[in-house]
This record gives sequence, structure tokens and C-alpha cells, in this order.
Amino acid sequence: MGSIVEMHGISKAFGTNQANNNIDFVCERGEVVCLLGENGAGKSTLMKILYGMYRPDSGTIKIGGNEVKLSGAQDAIMRGIQMVHQHFMLVPTMSVTDNVMIGKEIKTRGLYNRKKAAEQVKELVRRYGLKVPENKMIGELSVGEQQRVEIIKALYHGAEVLILDEPTAVLTHQEVEELFTVVRRLRDNGKTIILITHKLKETIAISNRVYVMRTGEMVAVRNTVETNIEELGYLMVGKKVEKVKKTPCVSEKNILKMKNVTLKNKYGYPVLQNLALDIREQEILGIAGVEGNGQTELIEVLMALNTKWEGQVTLDGISIKGENTEKLLEKGVSCIHADRQEYSIAMEMDVPNNMLIGYQNAPEFHKGKYILNWKGIKAETRKMMEEYDVRPRDIERNLSEFSGGNQQKFVVAREMRRHPKFMIAAHPTRGVDIMATAFIHDKLNQMKSEGAAILLISSDMDELMTLSDRIAVIYDGTIAACRKPEEYTAAEIGRLMGGGKSNEKKSEN
Repeated sequence: MGSIVEMHGISKAFGTNQANNNIDFVCERGEVVCLLGENGAGKSTLMKILYGMYRPDSGTIKIGGNEVKLSGAQDAIMRGIQMVHQHFMLVPTMSVTDNVMIGKEIKTRGLYNRKKAAEQVKELVRRYGLKVPENKMIGELSVGEQQRVEIIKALYHGAEVLILDEPTAVLTHQEVEELFTVVRRLRDNGKTIILITHKLKETIAISNRVYVMRTGEMVAVRNTVETNIEELGYLMVGKKVEKVKKTPCVSEKNILKMKNVTLKNKYGYPVLQNLALDIREQEILGIAGVEGNGQTELIEVLMALNTKWEGQVTLDGISIKGENTEKLLEKGVSCIHADRQEYSIAMEMDVPNNMLIGYQNAPEFHKGKYILNWKGIKAETRKMMEEYDVRPRDIERNLSEFSGGNQQKFVVAREMRRHPKFMIAAHPTRGVDIMATAFIHDKLNQMKSEGAAILLISSDMDELMTLSDRIAVIYDGTIAACRKPEEYTAAEIGRLMGGGKSNEKKSEN
């Protein structure tokens, strides 16, 4: 059908960090292209150049056969290039329709014609199967629905080339399937889709062609039908990735025990209902469930982010009722939160200051009672970044300058370095590449072997099956079943997650 995007000889450096080095990248009309690579490989930088957010140090860009000099994102948008970022750019207090219209409002006699705007949004929803409630506020929508709004917005503003940056990082399995259905429909309607990703299975499932980047260079291009997961994995990291070897749980000592825990939302609806759960030392307990069934509220209870719950929760036999987050951290609790930007990092602060979040009173970071030991903090930060491969190794940068995957590795590193007694690991590998995933899995298994109790919340069933000693299925704020991974079938877990019945008459909590 002919090339719609051509990038040749693209190079871009940030100080001493060579993000892109002499990159060639070509997309045809009406195809799905995956840009595959590790965190920090330079994928997002390359696409931000195509989207006009960065200017290349050298190289040329052609759109529709014409060479262009992009002066900014608006310049790219005018040429049919749109980008949906990892963190959505929507106004929570505005409706779907109003968000879509921002910057291209329909006016009649100088006034915003909302009725006509709503009709156009409905037509896009119908044409591409993008199911969203057009009149709802953005803040009322799920993550998957918000993503669909971003896609509708891009299409309304004339997208011919749609760049999706790690689009499945925060989606459930069902939402991923729905997204891929939309992507295929867009492709069949002549749109070009570029997916920035590090997920091999999804790459094979959705793409026509794959570009593989490593450390700022393009190392391979493959037609998807001519490659496989093993080859792509090797091309991406340069070596074979070993799977984690799970160590058995041999302890009978309960670290965490929950009984009859109930929590109501602001409308009086119980989002946790008589929830019972226990976790032993040297155990990883996995939580499986469709997003929105109490996982977030479970974290809020255990980290004292919400204290309006009823029931019993004990840590090492002692009630946590009335404790605050700081005290829980001091008692050996740690949390990798599902929403890192909201709860775990400060984007506009540098790396050492982010190292202190939650641990600013830790004795190892002080010299004297009130004076921070910045020399020691910086040394520990450098050591941690090296061990967990957080890139680039520049502690003076703000966290906003790191890729999403490297932000995640930083949070994981900070929370693991203290060797907690009890850890909540909510989507710990969300947004990270296969090498980092394997490394984090190994670290979780190591922590478990050393005696930690770990609550693993994940939408990745492979992750739950690989790491968990037991899997508890949560539905509508209560535990529907809890047993060893090998005692479930995949179909049964899916049925339980949807509110169906277990194959077993009784499940143990």
C-alpha cells in the first residue's frame, strides 16, 4: 500500500546518554507494527521524535512520502500522527464527549454545539467498536475505558498513524483482548498502528511486523509470521532469559491474618465484605481477580491509607488497627503500589529525594537526629540503581525523565532493599521488560526464602501461577476460593473471577 512513515538515520542524545543511534524505521499504510525492546532501549524516544515532542540531532523524517521538519506535537497532529501515552491526558471532571472535543470544538454561531459533537463521538464509537459511555465523566471510567477515549480523541483529530505507548501495561486480560479487537478494526480501515511494547506474546498476537531495539540501536526487523517468541526474546536482550525456580513454602507461622474485614465506599456500598485471608512467612499468596473487585481497597486497609474498616487484621499477632502508614513501614511492611505515580514517586523530584519517600526518618539515612546524610543517601541510591539496572544511571535527574519501566524498577528496588517482613507487591512487573521481570521474580522468590510474607496482586495469570504458593480469587470484595495453583484449572479461575462457582465444595482460606 506504500510507506506512510519513513525515518532514516535518526540519532538523539540527552547529555552523554545516546538514546537513538542512526535508526531506520518504516511503516506501511494499514499495518500494525510493534516496536519491541527493553526498558530504556530508546523506543519511546524514537516515537516522541515522530510525534514532534523531540527534535532529532540528525536524520530525516518522511510522512506520506514528503520530508518534514516537525516543530512540535501540533505539527505532527496536522500530518495525521497521534500518540496515546502511558499516562492518559484527560480531564477527570469533564465528560467523554467534552474531552474528545478539546482543541477541535464544533461551533454553531460561535457557540459550542455539544449535540453535534456528541453525534460525531457516537459515530466513531459505532464505526470502530470503541465501547464507552459518552456522557460519563472521565473520573468514573475504568482504565480500559479511558484508553478507548484517548483513541477516540485521536481518531476525531484525524489520526492516520496511531502510536500506542505500552498500551497494555495497565489493562486486564479481558481489556487487552478488547483493545486488540479495536486495533485490528482500525488496521482493516486503513489506519497504521505502532505499538511500543516489550511483551512478546502480545507482539506475536497483534503485529504484522516487528522492529527490535537494544541500547539505542535497531538490531532487527522481522515479519511476524517469520519469527517466534524465543527469537524475539533473544534479539531484545541478547541472551536467553532463565525462568525463576520457585522455592517451596515450609513455614506454618502466620505473618498476616485478616478476619471479617469489611469496608464501605462513600456511597455506603461494601467494597470489602467479611474478607478472610492469612499469609505465612516464606509464602507468596497471589490475588487473582478482575480489576475493581476490592484489590485497591485491600491495599488501602493493609497500608493504613483507609482506616474506616471493620474486622480484625494482625501483623505477627499484633493488631494494626489505629496504626498509620509510617508506623507500618517501621514495623517491616513494604508496598509496591499499583499506581506508582500517585502513591510511590514524586515525578518532579530527583532520584535521591525519591529514595527517601516513606523512609525519610530511617536511621540509616541520618547523621544525628535531624540531619540527613546526603552523601550516604546518594551512595545507596547509586548502588541500588546498579543492582536493579535502573537506567540511565544519573541520580541528578528527576523521575519524570525516566521511562515508565525504569520508574517501576526504581520503586521495586526501594521497597525491596529494606528486606521487609511483609510486602504487598501489586503488579510488580507492570511496564517492565522480560529481563527485568525475570529479575524481579527472582528477587521476590529470594525474599520469600529469607522469611518474608508476600501478597502478590497481579492481572498476569502466568505471573501468579509461576510465583504463588497459593492463589486467592477475589470477587465483589470477598475471597471466592484459595488454594494451590495446581489445584485450579484456568477455566475455573476465570469462572470464579466472574462470580461463578468453584469445582470444589469448599475452599480453604
